[in-house]
Amino acid sequence: MNEVTDALSPIEDGQRAENCFLFGPSGAGKTTVAKAAVRELRKEVLDVPHAYVNCWRDYTRNAVLDRLSRDLVGAAVPRSASTSTLLERVHRNFNGPGVVILDEVDQLRETELLYDLHEFRGLSWIGIANDEVDLLAGLDERVRSRVSVGYRVTFDRYGEDTIAEIVRLRARSGLGPNAVSEEVCETIARLVDGDARMGITTLRAAARKASSKGLSNIPKRLVKDAVEDAQIEVRQKTISKLNTHQRALYEVLQKEGRLIQKELYARYQETHSDPVTLRYLRENHLPKLEHYNLVDVEQHGGKKEYRLAIQSDPVVV
Repeated sequence: MNEVTDALSPIEDGQRAENCFLFGPSGAGKTTVAKAAVRELRKEVLDVPHAYVNCWRDYTRNAVLDRLSRDLVGAAVPRSASTSTLLERVHRNFNGPGVVILDEVDQLRETELLYDLHEFRGLSWIGIANDEVDLLAGLDERVRSRVSVGYRVTFDRYGEDTIAEIVRLRARSGLGPNAVSEEVCETIARLVDGDARMGITTLRAAARKASSKGLSNIPKRLVKDAVEDAQIEVRQKTISKLNTHQRALYEVLQKEGRLIQKELYARYQETHSDPVTLRYLRENHLPKLEHYNLVDVEQHGGKKEYRLAIQSDPVVV
């Protein structure tokens, strides 16, 4: 948090801030820290132009520029507006310095957008991604030279003690002082493998179960089912965020079962109205489905075979 607020601090003096990248696994707090840092900045500079873009949903150049036109400078444009129109609108109306959060920035289909942002005078960004190597590998040299400088903040998975403390504080604030025992907090922490999002979702699921049974606290015996409910909830939320290409891949595998990469691409081409190249699919969309544990991949005779991820083994409490 200190590193991100340091990166943004020049804005308080009317200057362009440093670009900042946050890397790390899911559930480690990257988005939470980015949004909190911008909130802190706005306490010092009330009217600072700012925007948040989920690049998983808005993954094309035009989609991001449209979002910036609306949220960063308050200029609505027709959905059919060209790239040049959107660029001109933001250039003309943006009165920096300001900042944009690019969540899931490695999902951008046209990474030259980062070069566009660099050209907006006074605009800096906080880019959020899982892995720096994967992000930089997809950039051309012109874009890479613009993003190679700036802050890097790396997030690790939380330890069990920290997850237990997060769950404990959430329970105390949301459920009351005696609703969750220390043993239940520690059990949840042990089972969620350093993922704070999963820990909080498990707590919420356990609270629902206890409430439905008329209990005033959460017994340990409910944790197993709560973890399994949380896994389903997080999985469904992840599926709901898939862009059209990833959803097409997911639905093909859902229907076909197992497919080698070439067959998967052929089925995907049949179902998507605007398919990307095999190389782009292989380097961007398929790794994302793997990262979020929606798809498993195995090597067979030098060929990759894909299938929907097997649900987690039964939870042992």
